[in-house]
Amino acid sequence: MAVFFSKRVMYPYLIWLAFGFFHGLHWLNFFPGILNDNRHYGKFSKTAIWCHIVAYWFSVVCFFIFRQTMQPWYIQCAGGESMSVHCLFNEQRPDYIAFYIIHLIFLAYIVIKWIVDGLFLYYWINVSDSIAKKQDDNIEEIKDSKTANTALIS
Repeated sequence: MAVFFSKRVMYPYLIWLAFGFFHGLHWLNFFPGILNDNRHYGKFSKTAIWCHIVAYWFSVVCFFIFRQTMQPWYIQCAGGESMSVHCLFNEQRPDYIAFYIIHLIFLAYIVIKWIVDGLFLYYWINVSDSIAKKQDDNIEEIKDSKTANTALIS
């Protein structure tokens, strides 16, 4: 089990805190040899890791596309505020309302995914390291048994 204040755990959390919100690069932590000494992936496959990173990028790109697409449709609010619930549903065009809500859904997904990743990162590191260590130990046992068998045959 990794100690929380070790660099094995703290580096991924620093990456998660500093950069994880927009691009999810804290998932690179689970690639063998990047921030760990394992030779195997452990809990997550390469495909799963890339899917998590792509989910971040896809959500961020969609958020900005919807945000930029709706800007020309904006109508100034009568009360002088930049946006309120009353202004959104009573003064804006239906296409602006739809794009505004969709872009907020993408933003909420990014925030929730980032928070959940942060909450589970320590657990995932421990589980992934223990699985990868077992895989590494199994390979060493197989190599040792092959070496012993070769020595017996010779």
